Amino acid sequence: MKHQFIRAFTLLILLATAARGQNQLYVNQISTSGTTTLVQTGTSNRIGSAGTPSEITSDNVDFELRQVGNSNESDFSFIGNNLTLLSLTTGDSNISKMYMTGASNDINLAFTGNSNNFLLNKTGITGSTVKSNATNSNIDLVVAGNSNILKFGIDDGKYNILNYNIAGSTNTVTSKQVGNPSGAQAGTGHDQTVTITGSTNTLDIYQAGIEKQTAVLNLTGSSNTVTVQQTTAAAVPAGP
Repeated sequence: MKHQFIRAFTLLILLATAARGQNQLYVNQISTSGTTTLVQTGTSNRIGSAGTPSEITSDNVDFELRQVGNSNESDFSFIGNNLTLLSLTTGDSNISKMYMTGASNDINLAFTGNSNNFLLNKTGITGSTVKSNATNSNIDLVVAGNSNILKFGIDDGKYNILNYNIAGSTNTVTSKQVGNPSGAQAGTGHDQTVTITGSTNTLDIYQAGIEKQTAVLNLTGSSNTVTVQQTTAAAVPAGP
């Protein structure tokens, strides 16, 4: 019943934000399954806050978040397993922060625009050393634009697969996975595939764990800077 209430409330927020900017929304969903779509359109809108992020505490949930416009912000906490998350950000100068704990989640992120910022860790706080706890999960990132900054920090990152597709210039991606996968699935313990088309992009990948790490890079363009560090030491670098 609570889940149905949130879906109805989402529609009302969509209509309000289409009419004017500077709206603020807080979402708190606790359920065992379901589908939720949240759309916010306009300028200078916010979902959640730095001190109190919106929270999805659920298993087996399909959640779609769309922010369309410029200078919007969102802070979201996702806690659960078997989540399917689709997050679409369209516009310029938007800030998105997520912190996540769970397993077997499918995360799809898309940014279309310029000068956007994204952060994934366990606190939603920029510069925090507390990384997200995610296992057996897939993260797909698609970026089309320039001067975007995206940071990922995953601790105990067993069997995760990260794929990035970046088209544009002067984008910065920092990705840090730390964990100790082992056994037959070690090949997918730390796995990242990166495709960059454009110039003057900066990519920094750090993967640490006892077993195998894999990074596949496909670069087309000029003056891109790529740093890849892979080690068996389970040291935890600062950040993301």
